[in-house]
Amino acid sequence: MITRLLCGTALLTLMASGVLAQPIPDADCSLAGGTLPEACERPEAGTAVTMPAGENTEMVAGPPPSMGGTGFQIVIDGAPVSGDPDVEDVIRQTDLALDAADIKVSFDSLGAKKRLDVQRSDSDRPLEPGETVTVTSRLNYPAYVSKGEIRVIDRAGRGSSGRTLAILPIDPNGQASFAMPEGDRIVIVHRVYDARGRYDETVDIPLSIADDRGLSELAEEGTDATARRAIPVQGGAVTVSGENVDPDGTVYALGEAIRPASKGNFALQRILPVGEHAIEVKVVDPVQELSFSRDIEIPRYDMFYTALTDATVGVKDIDGSRDTYTEGRLAFYVNGYNANGVEFTVAADTRDNDIRDLFSSFDEKDPSSLLRRIDPNEYYPTYGDGSSIVEDAPTQGKIYVRVEKDKNYAVWGNSQAELKNTEYLRNERVLYGANAHWESQAQTSHGEPRAQATFYAARPDNLPQRDVLRGTGGSIYFLSRQDITRGSEVVSVELRDPDSGRVIDRRYLVAGTDYEVNYLQGSIRLAQPLQSSSGGGVVVTNPGGDAELNLVVQYEYTPVGLSVEGATLGGRVEGWVTDELRLGATAQKEDTGTADQKAFGADLHYRLGENSYVEAEYAKSEGPGYGFRSSTDGGLIYDTTDADDGTGRAFRLETELDLQELGLTTEGTVSAYFEDRQAGFTSLDYTVGTGERLWGFDVDIQASERLAWRVYAEDFRNDQDRRDSEAGAEVLWSPDSVNTLALGVEHVRRRSPEETGNRTDMALRYTRQVTPRFSWSLLAQATLAHEGLERNNRLGVGVERDFGNGWTVAGEVSDGTLGVGADIRAEYEREDGSSLYFGYELDPDDFDRTGTFDSLSESKGKFVFGGRRQVNDTTAFYGENTYDIESDRDSLTSSYGVDYSPDQFLTYSFGLDVGQIRDDRSGDFKRHAISLGAKYEDEQLTASGRLEFRRERGDEIVPPPRG
Repeated sequence: MITRLLCGTALLTLMASGVLAQPIPDADCSLAGGTLPEACERPEAGTAVTMPAGENTEMVAGPPPSMGGTGFQIVIDGAPVSGDPDVEDVIRQTDLALDAADIKVSFDSLGAKKRLDVQRSDSDRPLEPGETVTVTSRLNYPAYVSKGEIRVIDRAGRGSSGRTLAILPIDPNGQASFAMPEGDRIVIVHRVYDARGRYDETVDIPLSIADDRGLSELAEEGTDATARRAIPVQGGAVTVSGENVDPDGTVYALGEAIRPASKGNFALQRILPVGEHAIEVKVVDPVQELSFSRDIEIPRYDMFYTALTDATVGVKDIDGSRDTYTEGRLAFYVNGYNANGVEFTVAADTRDNDIRDLFSSFDEKDPSSLLRRIDPNEYYPTYGDGSSIVEDAPTQGKIYVRVEKDKNYAVWGNSQAELKNTEYLRNERVLYGANAHWESQAQTSHGEPRAQATFYAARPDNLPQRDVLRGTGGSIYFLSRQDITRGSEVVSVELRDPDSGRVIDRRYLVAGTDYEVNYLQGSIRLAQPLQSSSGGGVVVTNPGGDAELNLVVQYEYTPVGLSVEGATLGGRVEGWVTDELRLGATAQKEDTGTADQKAFGADLHYRLGENSYVEAEYAKSEGPGYGFRSSTDGGLIYDTTDADDGTGRAFRLETELDLQELGLTTEGTVSAYFEDRQAGFTSLDYTVGTGERLWGFDVDIQASERLAWRVYAEDFRNDQDRRDSEAGAEVLWSPDSVNTLALGVEHVRRRSPEETGNRTDMALRYTRQVTPRFSWSLLAQATLAHEGLERNNRLGVGVERDFGNGWTVAGEVSDGTLGVGADIRAEYEREDGSSLYFGYELDPDDFDRTGTFDSLSESKGKFVFGGRRQVNDTTAFYGENTYDIESDRDSLTSSYGVDYSPDQFLTYSFGLDVGQIRDDRSGDFKRHAISLGAKYEDEQLTASGRLEFRRERGDEIVPPPRG
């Protein structure tokens, strides 16, 4: 018989109060009141020993021997069995004290997810120039970070990525302050580095406008705004949380101070490396001071697994006809990591099915698969519920496998292709299949891996779709498809030249922060309204804006009544030959649905500085791709652009130079580009039906504090003898901080079936910054010479006003020989997240419905009105109306929704979508959709349901089907 000294949770412990010190020779170490003097130490203190008893050893009958005064005690499951009665079970007492104080210390070695964010002061309003800005770093892995910084950037400044105004050091989870600089698009980016120079950084956090994420300046809310992840982390997530703490108190834990929220709750999480850690928790409030200590060990390897198996055998007897059936289900999930730092996740689920069909594809188009793709947490929100559901093994098939180490991974399941650093062949589709990524551990001096490679291969059950929606001034847009694969969307806002199709700028949006998607209905709601265009320079060439703002949504959808066959595969390899020169190669093959395409390309990037580079790319495609759909009315009606079946190539050369990075003292930038796209070239972003060539340059110089000048030129030509070119010069003079004068001259040349000729215009714009919150401007423009083109004389006035109470108003109205143009916007933001917005836009640069050019358009403009209101803790609603009025066509789109939670268990949701077009030429179109949902959830029961009715009707011309 083997007797263990430790049985269950039996502990043999030497306890000493206070902090253990090094032994002091000749010290008197006799127990005083059951404790050791501070100067004494026992080597066995706090240790537990397990050992077998000798042969024929039996338990001693009768009461245990007295161990009084020895400093030892035996404890089983928190209850003393034998030992010195003056020695306490410190671990158990700590547990009881933490429980009494409503404080919990826990750790999860498998749930360590990196989070990086930054919080700015006065986030509910725009910040004014000269105002002191205080920013707070927020990350949960400071143990892996050697330094941090805040980058202050003017995105409206010179250069494609803006101008970096300052780089400020900041400690991880520390604070930094600086003066708000002048500018229209001032943002901050938080970047942190590890000891090897690898860095993570956040998305842009705005300063010039309100940061409407609603973050608290005191409490840590566990938000994540990471845009780039390069620092590897292995360890466990330690969480210290509590409730009913005095809001005026302070909690000290994990080496940091925390202020509880107004309700007395707090939470702090940090990722700690593998090993043993002493977690000290101290609560100080006006009434008392409590201190606790908990020892935890984060193991070198850990694993969690669960499995389910179910089988049913039955006999059906119908009128004497017997039929034997077998049904079953097999499911399991494994997640963990080993001592070498390899993380793995393996999951499989056959779902209930005939045993013979358990391993066949289960994400086919059927009602049950559609219901499985519904996320009840999104459609039936429950206020006050702090829990969340994380899909750790996303897959459209039966199995998911992911193995990862040091950012190298192999995946079978749903994953993103991530072919980046290429303009022509970029691919960010979310596919079901195999995906692998490798990158070297060697880094450049800029924190980039020396070499990396990505490959994917999939046989998708879904098809890709790319929707290009022109901004309407609103925030609600309808996609062209329904039943969208969850998490497959890639959303961006593109600024495009309407003539050449060149992408001037692209910004990716973040799910949950910048937008929300209704995957069942196929709609998207932006956090901020999106305008239809962006203005150009001093001379107003197009009163409606010189560049289009488009919402571009790429996603996967399940087709109706269509079995998707074929495969898609691709890959990219790139490497930094030196710290300045990167070479890359990309290849793709698509053979699903209507696509049958091969594409490959090569590119190089030469870095001359942080904002200076030279870039070149060549790509070639063979066969048709997928084309795209576009809409100018928020998704009510779509036009389809099919991909051409042919072979084409594309080449581009681009450079941008920051003069100060090149060693010059003058502040300014020089940029230039050239593109040659051959007919037949297609990709996810381009469908070239006619060969086209374009080039341009821009020189922007800040000659002095008061004087700046700019010269620019652009030229576009295609194989159908069309040409659009512009060239001009501008001078800006600011005698003081209040007044600015801008003079511009521009020459325009057009050649097309609609118009041919040239024109030279001159414009003078005066801007007065009355206060930091109020400015107005005047525009006077005249045509100096023209031939074949109409004159472009114009007078205009603009105003911007921030009333300081949540209301902001901005607008510009002009009139001239090309017609009346207007762009007026009013927005209201409240601290509770409620918002209102109104917009009116009148664009005279339209083609009428007959297809002939009519510069004096009879359009009455477009009205947008919407908002969101958090009425109270139980009710919230949103709504938006877009009304577009033309002479023979008008459209109205309305969307409303209400969420009501009478208590913490029950939630009701209601939604209404109405769309209508009245068109004298093409016919009318109407859409009505009503949805009603309910959800009940408590500790014993979870039940939910949703009912939706949709009806679409059209005359003569019916819009393309949405799904």
